[in-house]
Amino acid sequence: MLRRIIAWQQHWATQKTLVVFAIGYIIFPVYLLPQILPEGRPLDLHLYYSAEDAYNLIKSYGEYNRARYIVGSLTIDIIYPLYYATFLGLILRFFIEKIDEQHGKWQYFSLSPYIIMLIDFCENLTVITLLSIFPQRNEYLAELASVLTSTKWLLFFMVSILLVYFPVKYYRKGK
Repeated sequence: MLRRIIAWQQHWATQKTLVVFAIGYIIFPVYLLPQILPEGRPLDLHLYYSAEDAYNLIKSYGEYNRARYIVGSLTIDIIYPLYYATFLGLILRFFIEKIDEQHGKWQYFSLSPYIIMLIDFCENLTVITLLSIFPQRNEYLAELASVLTSTKWLLFFMVSILLVYFPVKYYRKGK
């Protein structure tokens, strides 16, 4: 399965594909995500929050924004993680192919954005549940959502380092 994903990435990791993905990517934060996110700061954009913080935010959204957040999380916020994981994976694959022609130790790094995607999906499900059961509280679930959110951002930071490392290594190699 992993090798099939890598083979797919090898086929599609071209400059033309990356430009198309980059243009498409802009649509998410500029147009689509603002349509679904509640007024104020959504839970999944925090680095960390306590259960109390989560419930204070959820309460502040109001009924309309909670419902909108749920619908958005079940639609656009399901597509977005798949899109960004694929885009970031293709960027990584593009540079890995350039610096590691032997298909050695770096090959699996292009799959790392998909780990973020899976965590993001789990985070979305916990946030949807928190929003759905409100005003009922589940402290364990709120803490789990926070752990998933923090893990997602930590892994995103690590992938960001790779997104800098591989192009620098490629350009230092002399193309």
